Amino acid sequence: MDPRFPTPRLRDEFRSELRGKLLVEAQTALDPRRRRDNAWTSFLRPALGVGLAALVLAAGAGTAAASSVPGDAAFGLKRAVEDLQVTLTFDDVQRVQLLSQLADRRLAELEAVADRDDRAPTASEEYAAAVARFRLAVDAIQHAAPADKSTKVQDLVDAAREKHEAVVDEVQERVTSDRAKDALERAKEDEQKDTPQEQGDPTKTERPRTPEPSRTPRATETPRSSANSRETARPATPRPTATFRPSPTGDDHEDGH
Repeated sequence: MDPRFPTPRLRDEFRSELRGKLLVEAQTALDPRRRRDNAWTSFLRPALGVGLAALVLAAGAGTAAASSVPGDAAFGLKRAVEDLQVTLTFDDVQRVQLLSQLADRRLAELEAVADRDDRAPTASEEYAAAVARFRLAVDAIQHAAPADKSTKVQDLVDAAREKHEAVVDEVQERVTSDRAKDALERAKEDEQKDTPQEQGDPTKTERPRTPEPSRTPRATETPRSSANSRETARPATPRPTATFRPSPTGDDHEDGH
């Protein structure tokens, strides 16, 4: 018998095994519960794969771009890692806390490049965008979340104001670009505006603002006194009245006595 061709017995065994496998696959395919499980599995499997790949990429990118500042080529990778961290933070308060930390990071980067005209404008806009994102998240929680969460994020707002105010004022004196100055003004306005909790608190007192330095008024000039005004008017000495006496010689004359 030619060894290249299977015997009838082997062909029958192969057919029996194949038939059994097909029956198992058919039962799995026809079971509605298993079909749903397979559907979820087929849906989640690519998503999980993408998530894992993103995490691996994020870890490598974060290590390479950790020291980058706005304007650097690697800063985009750094931002992508941060955005992924925010997306994967599901607790509301923890997400707001992370956004507050990112605003701190943007301000630290801005402080490091405030004297560089090629970096300061971009860094200022990145800081303003981080502050705006943080405040939007705060407003969303305080409008919809329970009071305990609202109070926690309000504490984060107060801490951010305290940390950022002095640094922003110092940076504003160092930057020279109008674009950077405008971005810093926007950031200060976002940080100082009242939160929903503050707007709804009737007992809230207005936060003290740093007053602008007032100009010292110029002293009014005292008019100089003239010499004549200092002199005391002297009383006029009355002239003696002349009396008329007859002259012994017969000539009449006036006598002053």
